[in-house]
Amino acid sequence: MIHFKTTDAKYFRFDEFRREITGYEGEETNVVIPAEIDGVEVVSIGPDAFWNKGLTSVILPPTLSVIGFYAFAFNKLTDIRIPSSVALIEDGAFMYNQLETLRLGEDIFTISRSVFQHNRLSKLVLPENTQEIQSEAFSDNPITEMTFEGMPTFIHRHAFNLGEAEMSAVTVKGPHSKSLQALLDHHADYVDAYRVLRDRHQ
Repeated sequence: MIHFKTTDAKYFRFDEFRREITGYEGEETNVVIPAEIDGVEVVSIGPDAFWNKGLTSVILPPTLSVIGFYAFAFNKLTDIRIPSSVALIEDGAFMYNQLETLRLGEDIFTISRSVFQHNRLSKLVLPENTQEIQSEAFSDNPITEMTFEGMPTFIHRHAFNLGEAEMSAVTVKGPHSKSLQALLDHHADYVDAYRVLRDRHQ
């Protein structure tokens, strides 16, 4: 078994009242976030807390509930595991990384806007409890396979931002794959039409 050394608490700015990490001042690019700092549980990663820090890996604590806006954006992360305790990941939290592997926690109800935009994800597994996938959530990823363990109630037209040619290379899996395939194909037609209109007006 591999044991990871928790990053020293002195490198984190921490708001004890909100139980939130608000910044990172270390130089280490492989970060293990502690479950508590000075005896207080870490339940939130604040907006921009790890923005553009050159991170190559991060391990999140099992106490975490919220990951804030752009918290880990513009790094070099290749793999992320979201603990099952996390209920909210806000807009752009992991955008512009190099994620190839993503494991979402079971209690993620909403996948927010641009949260995983511009990564290297080819295969997605979306938990049963996921109900909303917002605009650009997974756009700019080389997706070839999507597995839906449930049936989301809302998928934004630009959630994956795949046109018809791109969707033809994607396999949709899960208990509702037929219905979801039809919906995503319809979205692909819209994306193509949108691109034509956008290009005309540039």
